Amino acid sequence: MAELDAALIDLIGGIYDAAIEPRLWHAAIDNLRRHFGFQIAMLGIAKFATVEMVIQVSCNVPDEYLRSIDGFGDSIFELWGGPAGVARLPLEEPVLNSHVPEFKDYERNRYYLEWAKPQGLVDQCVIFLANDRTMNASLGLGIHESGSYPTPAQLDDLRLIAPHLRRAATVSRLLDVTVDRVTTFRSAFDVMSCGAVLVNADLKILHANRVAEEMLGLADPIRSIAGRLELYRELLPGQLRAAVEAVTAGEFGLGRRGIAIPARRRDESAVALHVMPLERRSSRTGFPLEAVAAVFVADGTGPMTAPTDALMLLYGLTPAEARVLELVVSGRSSPEIASTLGIASSTVRTHLLRVFDKTGRHRRAELVRLASEIRLPV
Repeated sequence: MAELDAALIDLIGGIYDAAIEPRLWHAAIDNLRRHFGFQIAMLGIAKFATVEMVIQVSCNVPDEYLRSIDGFGDSIFELWGGPAGVARLPLEEPVLNSHVPEFKDYERNRYYLEWAKPQGLVDQCVIFLANDRTMNASLGLGIHESGSYPTPAQLDDLRLIAPHLRRAATVSRLLDVTVDRVTTFRSAFDVMSCGAVLVNADLKILHANRVAEEMLGLADPIRSIAGRLELYRELLPGQLRAAVEAVTAGEFGLGRRGIAIPARRRDESAVALHVMPLERRSSRTGFPLEAVAAVFVADGTGPMTAPTDALMLLYGLTPAEARVLELVVSGRSSPEIASTLGIASSTVRTHLLRVFDKTGRHRRAELVRLASEIRLPV
């Protein structure tokens, strides 16, 4: 297990290296592909409004197929049930295309017949990293007919890696640094359109970009108290500090802490904070070596389902587990949840058992009561 953990730590470290130096994205994704035994890997990070690619990486895809992939967009979506089908899939959860109900028609699908089948690809595992009004991002991992499907243990390892991929994708979008327009992290950091602050292990502010300086001057939505970074109104108290503390204990254990920490401005508009570890790579950023984390302050991407978000953070639920919990709380039965999410009833049961274990509850009614007890400060 120790050896496996070391390998995962190296993969996660490579992902954060790529967020700092975009030219390293190909190596980071190809190392991940090789580690898990997939035939191909394709990472796409795009601005939602313009569909402009911020990061586009393809590993082990023959040139002729790489050139033609853009012509199969509609056919690819069909295998996932269209945009609505993609929207219902949880972020950070590795999903096998063959486990989606719409995949049953794959033998008549143009993408499969003309693109996947000639390469010997029989299935794909996809991790959706973002699908909101600012960004669309996903990692696709192709399974070859001569290979094997990921084991349950490997899927668990992918779940461990997924939030780090999501965080790095979000940071790349905020920095707006493409592989083809490589610049230094410091120069991108200082001119980015959202607030960005470097902190040490005790949240002492070491550097702030122009936008963050303006925010700090207004004490909205971030402020400096005795030189330390605080939020004007943190909806889940202690989450910012907990994320930075997790960084100092090692980026592997950071998990999804520090992704989209919800907060409010003085005018009640939503903001989301993203915390990225820097301790292992400070020397390459051009910033003070004692900087352990970069904190990015971005606009909120939509309405927050506060009880579920809070429980997700408080109990360390995965996105898939949180989605099942949300549907349980809304009164859905297991068959209804399976139908809504497009997953097997056995998968729903597995997620629900994990939710029970993590929350210390044993019945659905107790989960409903737990969600009703969550009250965010107003």
